[in-house]
Amino acid sequence: MIHLHVTLWTLLLIGFVVALVLTKSGKEKGAKIVHMITRLLYVLVLLSGAHLLAAWYQFQGQALIKGLAGVLVLVGMEMVLVRTKKAKATGVAWAILVVALVLVFYYGYVVLG
Repeated sequence: MIHLHVTLWTLLLIGFVVALVLTKSGKEKGAKIVHMITRLLYVLVLLSGAHLLAAWYQFQGQALIKGLAGVLVLVGMEMVLVRTKKAKATGVAWAILVVALVLVFYYGYVVLG
């Protein structure tokens, strides 16, 4: 199950970058399609992460922190994409995304190993 989760969030990160590049280059139709695919990946990452949280970690404290940070990553990604599309300031969204992403990788690879 962990391989599925890692594959899904890797695809999500790639999809996020592609959607962002397409949005910034003015290709609205392609950006919209990729953005919808990233939204599907949000759900799949959440489901696989919840399964790992329950099955492997039995909702332990450090795993819960990682899970909450993971949700913040998804929130940050969505905020960046939507605010970029609407041509609004994205500084706070990027800050949320970067801090949450650092926390997720730290807890995932250093703390939980």
